Amino acid sequence: MEVTIDDLDLFDHEFFAFKQLKERYTVEEVEEIKRQYKDHWQKWKRLQQTVASTLPESFHMEKPKIESWTNGWNLRNHFWSAYRDPNHPHQNACLAVLLNKKQFQVYLMFQHYKSDERSGSLAAYNQLLTTLGQWSKGIDIKDYYIWPQVEHELDDHLPLSAFLSDDMQPEKLMRAMQGRTFQLGKLFFKTTTIPNIVETTAQALEELAPLYFALT
Repeated sequence: MEVTIDDLDLFDHEFFAFKQLKERYTVEEVEEIKRQYKDHWQKWKRLQQTVASTLPESFHMEKPKIESWTNGWNLRNHFWSAYRDPNHPHQNACLAVLLNKKQFQVYLMFQHYKSDERSGSLAAYNQLLTTLGQWSKGIDIKDYYIWPQVEHELDDHLPLSAFLSDDMQPEKLMRAMQGRTFQLGKLFFKTTTIPNIVETTAQALEELAPLYFALT
């Protein structure tokens, strides 16, 4: 299994609302767009299920949350899946995998949507920033990036190596976070096919896992 440029091109649309699509395309064209989405989403679902099956049993993450390809009114502008410890299913922090028109990413995040209905404080999550130096010593960080949660997913994010090598970066990041959180992950850009995607994704999840489990 691999992620190809064709998978990323799926999201290269000007409009995602079904109402807008129906105004601009024929019925046949809209149905073809929906068929393509369904086919690619089935591949995405298989990928997530396969990745989950290869993770260490101690993670207990055999059933990731796989977001649907539509919310009912719109096509998604990305595919997204969340991995959580089933003993903490309502925790704000999670490991996640995302595919959009620019990149494939595996990352640690704090889910702000309905966060008041889940557990885990924003302050405790952001405290992880003080541990990144030590955590990073055990992995190859060349494909890792860090960014404020408020930064758009298609923006160019800061390489983790640049963050860790500049003592001013933590303060800059805190200001950019605007009272919210940061995201940290491994990014693969739309320049080439990503081979061995199952192994690549599982490895990144395992690398990020110590940060996630420190919050459980």
